Amino acid sequence: MTDNVAVLAGFTQEMMAYSDGVDLHILVKPGQDVDDRFKAWCCDEQEWLMINGWLFTFEEVKETPTPKGWGMAYTATA
Repeated sequence: MTDNVAVLAGFTQEMMAYSDGVDLHILVKPGQDVDDRFKAWCCDEQEWLMINGWLFTFEEVKETPTPKGWGMAYTATA
């Protein structure tokens, strides 16, 4: 399976979940109550997880801008 499976199921909010034993890169449904037990998609292992939210600290992943000069655009010279 791929992340597409989770996105089609409505799991579109990208988050990092941190605890003492593990860091997880996950997808959850928008507005998910992360203080409770919930279902998430693990982006690293490509599988569904049930997470006990009270055991983790969460951070929403924000899209970072592409650094200047790293874009795909270029000027061809002859």
